[in-house]
Formats: sequence, C-alpha cells, structure tokens
Amino acid sequence: MDEFLHNKTILIVDDTPENIDVLNGLLTDFKRKIATNGERALKIAFGNTPPNLILLDIMMPGMDGYEVCRRLRENESTKEIPVIFLTAKSTKDNVIEGLKVGGQDYVTKPFDPIELMERVKTQLKLQHQQELLKNMNNILEEKVKERTAQLDKANKELMGLDNAKNEFLKIISHEIRTPLNGIIGSTYFLADSIEDPEMTEFLEMLKESVDRLDKFSRTALEITQLQTLGSKMTKKPVNLNQLSEEVCNEYEEEAASKDITFKLMLETNVVITANEEYTKRALIEVIGNAIKFSEKGHEVKITIKTIENKLHLSVTDTGEVIPPEKIEEIVKPFGLAKEHYDKHIGLGLALVQLYLELHDGLLNIVSSEENTVVTLIFDV
Repeated sequence: MDEFLHNKTILIVDDTPENIDVLNGLLTDFKRKIATNGERALKIAFGNTPPNLILLDIMMPGMDGYEVCRRLRENESTKEIPVIFLTAKSTKDNVIEGLKVGGQDYVTKPFDPIELMERVKTQLKLQHQQELLKNMNNILEEKVKERTAQLDKANKELMGLDNAKNEFLKIISHEIRTPLNGIIGSTYFLADSIEDPEMTEFLEMLKESVDRLDKFSRTALEITQLQTLGSKMTKKPVNLNQLSEEVCNEYEEEAASKDITFKLMLETNVVITANEEYTKRALIEVIGNAIKFSEKGHEVKITIKTIENKLHLSVTDTGEVIPPEKIEEIVKPFGLAKEHYDKHIGLGLALVQLYLELHDGLLNIVSSEENTVVTLIFDV
C-alpha cells in the first residue's frame, strides 16, 4: 500500500453490526472509528481529530445518510472529507441524490471487497493530491507575496532614482547650460573681433567644437526628459505637412550654402496625434542630417504618404552609405562607446527613435549607394 495511506482514519457509519464487522475486518490497514447512527457520526466527525474518509450508510433510524452528508458539507472542518455511500438502494434517483448532497462515490450492498478497497484508496489518493496541490498553492502564494514585496521595494527605489534624475536635470540645466551659453557668446564675439588668419582658423575650430557640445548637451537633456517625463507629454493634432514645410524654411539658408534643393511630395490633410514640440525636433534631426550629409548640388526629398493604414514620412538624401551595423548603433540612446559613421558621436537619431517609441511609431533606415532613406512611421 502507498506510504501516504498509512495512518489514515476511516469512519464507518452503519446501524447493522454484521456490516460493521465486515468493514472493520476489511479495512485493517487503516485506523477505524465506528458510529451506529447519524448523530454519533457527526459528533465524531466534528471532534478534534476528524476522519480522513467516511463510509456512510443511507438507511439508518433517525437521521439518514443524506442528512448526515448535508451537515458534513455545511461545516468548515468537514466539508472536504470524502464520503462514500454504502447502501442497498441502487436506483438512479438514489445515486443522484447521494451525489447532490455531497457524496464522492456510491457503492451498493452487497459490495465486492476488492472494489470497495480500490474506491477507498482512490478517494484517499485524490484527497492526498488535493492536499499537495493546496500546499503548493500556499507555497506559491508566499513566493508571490515575497516577490511582490521585492518588486515594491524595487519600484520605490526606481521612483527615488527618477526623482534624483529629475533633480539632476535641473542641476545640469543650470550648471552646464548657463556657462556653456557664456562660452558660445564669447566665442562668436571673438570670431567677429579678430582678423588674424591663424587666430581666425583656430576660432573656427573652437566654434565648431562649441556648437557640437551645445547640440550634444541639448539633445542629451531632451532624451533624458523624454525618458523620465515622456509618458506625461501633451499630445494634440499635428499637421505633418505644415511642420515639414516649417523645418525646410528654417534650413533654407543652410541648404542654399551647399546648393541643395528641397523636393516635397506631400499628401493633403496629413494629421497625427502627437506632441508638436518633439515632432518638430524629430523632423529637424532627420532633415538636418540629410542636408549635412548630402553632397553639394543634390536634392533632399521629403515624402509623406499613407501605406496600409500607416503614415510614412520619408527623408531621402544622397550622402555616403551607412553600413547596416552602424545603423543599429546610431539609434541607441547614449551609445557613446562607438563612433557614428561620420566619425562623430551624436544623439539625434536616438532622440528620434525615443520620440517614436513614445508615439507608438517606428523608425526605419535604409542606405544604399544610390541614397539613404530615413522613414518615420506613424499609426493613422
């Protein structure tokens, strides 16, 4: 017999001494308790050590087996004890009634000893498995509580880090931006004041470095702000056509210095729900890069069209080819360990990528010997 069946207690409830003797002799592998009426059976079951299984006769004087079973099921301490009815009543209605009041099984008299033993073992095995399952659930619940407590602690720590990051942003804005603005102003003042060719060349190098640092610090701050506060940004209807034309007008002088022309191929009434400020910043980055890396006398093409319920805003230039492995790097925020393909470290496309993620959009970059196409994809 299975080890877990040892020391199980079975309550035999029957008003016939002969039946009790037979069952008592059959169940010698188990502990046994005897009751000859319903009242005595309930007293034993409701005691300090309830049985593991009850063999219950139906036809007894006074309280019958059905009523005993009903009361067992109403009591918290006995509601899950398996009950096997033993009776000479074998009609379908009797069986249904026994199952309705909460019996697990039904054996008719005279019974086969081997069959009865197997049914007893089956019910005890089911009870054992339920106990194991309950214990496992309790263990899992404790693990979940423990893990939840850990996550709560981690979330509080993250909130603390977010607050620290926001405070750090304020410090950065004041402690870096303010002196940097002074350096930029002084550099441009010196450039306008000094006529010495060697000094002028030196100042041009200084201006380029200062401008790059200025752009980097601004973009780094914007990326950090998007990471910390992006989910709270205000969104409203934004006209992409109008915004694209505005950015092209702002770059008109820079494009003219390289003899670059814009070609706009726009659909009408192209509106998305987005944050207007950062949508414009994204367009400034991709259009600015197109001008920067296009060869002189070439064309920058801006196309807006709807493809399968997605809005595609594409900026095409004729600059040098971007290797696929570099494309993966240039869209990573603060991917500073590697140089970009123009030998400079930048954050512009990382800002665009983060902006699109916050607007459920996608960034797609395709580069070939013919051209490079940067596409911002939005849901219509």
